[in-house]
Amino acid sequence: MHDGITWIAHSNISWLGYCITLARGMEPEELVRRLAGEKAPAPLGQRTAAELERYLSQRDQERGNAGTIAVRYGAVADLAFAIADGHWPGEMDLGISDGLSQDGAHVFRLYYEKENPKLPPPTFSYFHDGRYMCGFDMYMYTWSVEITGAHPGLVKEAVLTAGIPGETERDVAHTKSLAIVENQFQLTLPRGQVLDEALPTALIRGQTAG
Repeated sequence: MHDGITWIAHSNISWLGYCITLARGMEPEELVRRLAGEKAPAPLGQRTAAELERYLSQRDQERGNAGTIAVRYGAVADLAFAIADGHWPGEMDLGISDGLSQDGAHVFRLYYEKENPKLPPPTFSYFHDGRYMCGFDMYMYTWSVEITGAHPGLVKEAVLTAGIPGETERDVAHTKSLAIVENQFQLTLPRGQVLDEALPTALIRGQTAG
């Protein structure tokens, strides 16, 4: 039995919120390589979320540079996953997903800057074979009710049926929205591993000194 993803709405992935990438059609190591972009990822061994947070804080303090981003990663069912830590807000938004889904891969991004003073909503986006398929704010009330992308129909009926556009409670809308994409795209994430256990870890930004 898989954990699904609705638990994310009620858990502290990191104090900043969460930036989670799930991919179907590639191995976890390839997902990390694509997230790293032009520079190869730098392996950090196996680390828990708490260990990685301490490491990144100390590393950035020593370097005098707050630009480091790392991911803890793995696989569950037929999905690869990568959980960002470090200074990812504003750096790993939708734009970084360009090219992640090339060669027929399906890539799903769950993103929430919960410490942003503008209080943006959590968001979902789906890419396939280099194209943006669909995405929406997982809290629409007072924000955009538009479902964007080339194929909004993938989630539109479920979003409307669940009453997401008119839901005034952010946590309720967040949880219902995660349930929608979990069911629509068969998404899951191993709760125990992500929150408590050590996972393979790599730097994807700030790999070199300076």
